[in-house]
Amino acid sequence: MKRKTRDAHQKSSSRAQRVVPFIWPLSKSSTPDEMNTSFGPRIDADRWDFHDGIDLPAPVGTPVHAMADGIVQRAGPADKTESGQGFGSTHIILKVVDPIDGKDDLFLVYLHLDSIAEGVIPEAEVKQGNIIAAVGQEDATYPHLHFEFRKGEEPKPENSVHPLRYLGCPNTANFRQLRLDRCNFSGTNGEKRAVRLPFVVRNRREGDVQGVDVSLKGEGIEPRTLHVDFDDRNTINSDKGDDKAFKNGIAVEGYQKSNLKGAGLRVLHYGVLVKDIVPEYESVELRVLDVKNEKPKSAKFLLPKLEVGESPIYSRANFEEGETFPPQGWELSLLSGNVCRPDAVPTGGRTLLCQDLQSLPEALIRAGLRFALPVEGSRILPMSWRLKANIHPKELDMDKGLVIHPLAFLAGNDVVAAACLRKIGGNTFVAGVLIRSADGLFRERIDVSEGEIFLDESVSWELELLRLGTRQTTAVLRLSNNVVARINGDTTNVEPDAACVGILHRHGGLQITLHVDELRLTEAPRRSG
Repeated sequence: MKRKTRDAHQKSSSRAQRVVPFIWPLSKSSTPDEMNTSFGPRIDADRWDFHDGIDLPAPVGTPVHAMADGIVQRAGPADKTESGQGFGSTHIILKVVDPIDGKDDLFLVYLHLDSIAEGVIPEAEVKQGNIIAAVGQEDATYPHLHFEFRKGEEPKPENSVHPLRYLGCPNTANFRQLRLDRCNFSGTNGEKRAVRLPFVVRNRREGDVQGVDVSLKGEGIEPRTLHVDFDDRNTINSDKGDDKAFKNGIAVEGYQKSNLKGAGLRVLHYGVLVKDIVPEYESVELRVLDVKNEKPKSAKFLLPKLEVGESPIYSRANFEEGETFPPQGWELSLLSGNVCRPDAVPTGGRTLLCQDLQSLPEALIRAGLRFALPVEGSRILPMSWRLKANIHPKELDMDKGLVIHPLAFLAGNDVVAAACLRKIGGNTFVAGVLIRSADGLFRERIDVSEGEIFLDESVSWELELLRLGTRQTTAVLRLSNNVVARINGDTTNVEPDAACVGILHRHGGLQITLHVDELRLTEAPRRSG
């Protein structure tokens, strides 16, 4: 953190430790309630999200208590408007005095309520420990209480601060496994790097990460210092979307969704991402900070570099006259009797012609190209991949409910993630995406409106894999650069070793013809933030 920000936080943390007037809303005591996701970054709706509060799992109807004496500022049913104003669930906001600075500008927000106690209306006074509501499930995927502390003149979401600054909680040295596990290289010679520095919090009941400091150092270059403080919106966005994760060249990702208890998960996983690291930097130091600033954890790592003669993975092919076929790095994968070759088209130029001529249900790849990706031990692995091509379906003779994959990432002969082209009825085809989950089964998502695909029409498809090696890996499908579908899976125990383009499926008797053009494969991250 910057010296001024850090000093201010240390002073406020010290004062907060001396005065803890708040009680937990379910236990009605200083004993911490069981937490699921804590304050800060997480994954929600299959994308990066800043969680403005803490989630407490509990059955519907569990009493909710006032955490401090206060005045009801707002209470009522869901009132969210189309413009996004208001709340999506029954809610209460209490205005209380901040014990740290004595100001009357701290707001306690309670969401996902089932019901509100009689007399809890605007301007009413409540006393600490009063039952003010009951836990519900409105606008949520499971029953729990979501609560926030918002500090400022108005109770805006961007004014949320870490609740554990005010609530009593354990304070152990619970940060573990700091490491550098992934690196994406970009630029002609890999002159730009993006690294991931993961760590874990060993118990979700103590989700007290306050922020991180990162320092880059090298010979002949000024050190580069980056910081994130979850309470400082100048260092992290209070928003949702993978394009919102980075701020000032750094991002913190939380690899968990809300219902950790329901999923049987105890440990919190995080990753610190730093991008645009120039070659002169040789080392990186990560420092993870806790709310009370008493149990930080630090580790230093050498930054990865490509070996002499190595280049970032970036492949492009247009299949024009004079181009090598298969393109450099790609190999032909073709069942006997099928077709995969460059072919002239009536409009001029050439494309890759892929045809499945009613082959039997044998190999996954019926007609296409396969690119071998780096494997562990050959170099440090990337945290993301992007595979893109123009896909022009000329013939899709397949039964309703069947699916083919024009783009895919594989591990051996098994799919890790793939773009989907599914027939849903008549001559209606839609695009989507699937990904492997922790149990080895597949999750698929399609969009029947934005993802409709038409015969004899060329469309740009892009399959992106994010957060590889985590329990919140995301597969994203874009058509003409617009996101059509995204879904989360788990790649902690599986790593893609190949990228594929063409016709992939497990069915028999299909008659498929695709033209493929402008093929691109890269580890370079998408630009954002």
